[in-house]
Amino acid sequence: MKQIITIVLTVIVAITAPAALARVNIDITQGNVDPMPIAAPNFLGETDDSANLGRDITGVLMNDLERSGLFQVIDQRAYIEKPKSVNVRPRFADWRIINAQVLIIGDVKELPDGRMQVSTRIWDVYSDEQLGAVAFKTPADNWRRAAHKVADFVYKTLTGESGYFDTRLVFVHETGPKEKRIKRLMIMDQDGANPVPLTDGLNYQVLTPRFSPTQQQITYMALFDNRPGQVYLFNIETGEQEQLGTFRGMTFAPRFSPDAPSVDVHGAQRQL
Repeated sequence: MKQIITIVLTVIVAITAPAALARVNIDITQGNVDPMPIAAPNFLGETDDSANLGRDITGVLMNDLERSGLFQVIDQRAYIEKPKSVNVRPRFADWRIINAQVLIIGDVKELPDGRMQVSTRIWDVYSDEQLGAVAFKTPADNWRRAAHKVADFVYKTLTGESGYFDTRLVFVHETGPKEKRIKRLMIMDQDGANPVPLTDGLNYQVLTPRFSPTQQQITYMALFDNRPGQVYLFNIETGEQEQLGTFRGMTFAPRFSPDAPSVDVHGAQRQL
């Protein structure tokens, strides 16, 4: 996110009650952010496994929101009410006592096909109204991405802007002594979790990786011994890579065209 120098932003969500306090505001003034106090009990689960997944999902969710700088997650030890179901209206007075403006309640259910269903409701504590709800199904081992998706939903509901938590970063990881560096292509979640090497760095060095607009492919330069840089395409889903061609002169920083399935090198485009 770009650094904010001077901006005034007010987002009003779900003004459905006539009371003057029936709104949620986020104010950013003179570059200083007054974080919104939110409460997020551990997502509920009917079994030990689903309860553990719910606790893990809640941890990632709270970290995502707090790192944005717009939200202050209230310590769970201050919670008075212990939610029993995602489908039961909370006791809003208990959450107002601890100064929570927004309450996030969710649960995790194990499905017969091995997947899990993650359900989430967002409540405006002052208006006693639901701001939004979402439910989706995903493989159980995909719980971390599920947490990021919930964080994106909460962020968009409260700010009106799309969230960025369910994104990945591609980067060049360098190891080895100065005179013999190994540069590998790697990918990880935006919070630094799940780093995965995509190349081994032994046969060639990797430089200037870029995501495709669909985020399913990466283009990058590969440097071999005594050979000019070559442009490669890597498919994240299949793990397959292909050389896009040999280009004259110095090759550097290939990139995808933003409005067409092609890679731009030296002003020339290779259609994909």
